[in-house]
Amino acid sequence: MAEEDSDTDSVGGWDVEPQESGFVAFWPHAEALSGAEFSTAVTAWVGSKAPIEPIETDDDAVWAFGVQIPGIESGFVIWCEPARELSDRDRSQIGDEASRCPWVIRMQTILSVEEPAEEYFMSVGMLGGALPDIVAILDVITGEVYPRQRIDRDFLAEDAGPIERLLWRLGRYEALPDGDSNLVLLGTHGLARCGIPELEIAEVPSELAESAAVLLHTLAGLLLENDMPDPGESIEVGDELIVVLQPVDQVSEFIGEASAGSEPWRVQARAHGLSEFSLVRAVICALQPVGRFRPLWVWPREVVESIAAGSAVLYMTQHSVRSTERRARSTWGLFATAFASLTRTGNQEWQKIARTGFTVQTPVPGSGEPRIEQSWFAVERIDHESLTITVVDRPITRPDLDPGAHLTIQTSAVTDWRVEIGGEIFDPDDVDALLIAVDRVREVDGDSSPPKVHP
Repeated sequence: MAEEDSDTDSVGGWDVEPQESGFVAFWPHAEALSGAEFSTAVTAWVGSKAPIEPIETDDDAVWAFGVQIPGIESGFVIWCEPARELSDRDRSQIGDEASRCPWVIRMQTILSVEEPAEEYFMSVGMLGGALPDIVAILDVITGEVYPRQRIDRDFLAEDAGPIERLLWRLGRYEALPDGDSNLVLLGTHGLARCGIPELEIAEVPSELAESAAVLLHTLAGLLLENDMPDPGESIEVGDELIVVLQPVDQVSEFIGEASAGSEPWRVQARAHGLSEFSLVRAVICALQPVGRFRPLWVWPREVVESIAAGSAVLYMTQHSVRSTERRARSTWGLFATAFASLTRTGNQEWQKIARTGFTVQTPVPGSGEPRIEQSWFAVERIDHESLTITVVDRPITRPDLDPGAHLTIQTSAVTDWRVEIGGEIFDPDDVDALLIAVDRVREVDGDSSPPKVHP
């Protein structure tokens, strides 16, 4: 129902038409939100008179408005309609509470290509903040669902801020039945709404897919923060780690027909509703093609293998550092509580889990400018405002720090944290699941609380 059409832009030699962002908010009440109630709520949230104009609606819509919010470049089209019948898969995706809602409030906008993360943050925050009865918001492009608790934490909390990683999702795509099942394609969906091509890496061995995903996420963030390079122009994604982007047609014709990423495969993908393969896409390739007589652009093996080996120093965007730091600090108390519940006992097995599975990311002391190296360290001890950490892998910028060396840092220096228990990995988005996993290890009843630690 969006009113605005965007002209195709040429970004770094790529013809990209910025895509709309669509959101679905779930309204739990038997009666639909009225247009007057919506207008009043948005005006109260914005704090000033926001232009809200009625527009022509579809037959099912109760009301529809064009809305202009100060600080957001494009306007919104927002309307209310009855919730549609959901498949079992959709119900599983959005959760029971949202599935039971009889009404939905839909919103469409076009994000600014200069500041897409900021406008995404403001858009979801406006919808969730103005209408506190909303139980969840679905990002139509990525399929990400933000339950009310997450809306309050990631978009409305005092220390909340833009998280660029929410702008895209990453898909893993398999070969056709008669193709090589060990080779996969990894690709984004969501970057096109930011005015840049969707990214992919083709013919990646499945055992290296996780490391290739790290490269994709890293490059996506860097491209959003910097100018889009021309096809074939080198891009430094980390210390001595360089890749290039090539148009799909420069790569797909040399991929086996049944393999993920070939042109016949792409035709089938589009036919099966994978709309991301109808968008402008760029393939991440090694710096140089292989082959003397028929040069072929191939996946960046050396960069991905370096990431897999733990020897890669990847660049982090300022957005990424700030957002992970906010998440880590806001949940630090629960991380420390989980750590203490395993270490402040006489059980050596629990203590071993804590000292091998609890890790933090922090700038490497003395790594210096212009690029500050972020590295992961094992947590040895937490003492109120400081913690003792152990070097796991020797930092690139500090070869004098051998694995096993101990350092003391302030908790305020932590930019991210991660916990591995029983093969499961938890991060700041999984704090509730982390505490349940710790209780499971300790075989503690749900009513029993682990010891409290000053965050």
